[in-house]
Amino acid sequence: MVKHILFDFDGTLVDSRALLVKLYNEIAGQHQFRKIREQDLALLRTLSIAERVDRLGVPALQIPRLIVAGRQMYQENIRTLHVVPGMKEIIARLSSHGLKSSILSSNSEANIRTFLKNNKMEGSFKEVISAKLLFGKHHAIRKVMKQWGTTPGRMIYVGDELRDIEACKKLGVPIVAVTWGYDAPRLLLRGQPDYLVNTPGELLRTLLTLA
Repeated sequence: MVKHILFDFDGTLVDSRALLVKLYNEIAGQHQFRKIREQDLALLRTLSIAERVDRLGVPALQIPRLIVAGRQMYQENIRTLHVVPGMKEIIARLSSHGLKSSILSSNSEANIRTFLKNNKMEGSFKEVISAKLLFGKHHAIRKVMKQWGTTPGRMIYVGDELRDIEACKKLGVPIVAVTWGYDAPRLLLRGQPDYLVNTPGELLRTLLTLA
């Protein structure tokens, strides 16, 4: 029986894809990387992060520095972002059923808390946890389980990327993959998530059946 729900942030709770493409293109212009065109988006959604980086010609060694710069630019544009339609109401419904929701994201805690404040959602989540490394979510999830004194079967992760699925698989934590975020359904299916949902309503029904 699930008691704790961990939500990813970008792509899952907040519709930030257009902003991240815009910020990436600004950085790409400064460093002579290949920019993302509108016609590239469908294909890029089917590729893993490593495959995208290779296709766009971004040197792997520069990624940590670029992430830091991107987070700062993100913060400067955060007021332009909106909650994925329906997700605010779903978080409230889950709370009314006694389920505790938290956020675990590779975005910064400061950015997430600013967004929640702007959207009057400060009290909607038990905790906001930042996974410092792009591919380090399993370390953060393991730490959360230890702090909460819970087991993989008592929690579930909700995310929109293949790397979310891979992180959960390492720990035996069930995951619901949502198709409205960054990664295309066929890429998500490659990771074999426990559940795949196409709408926030379907997500709510899935989570309530597990509670």
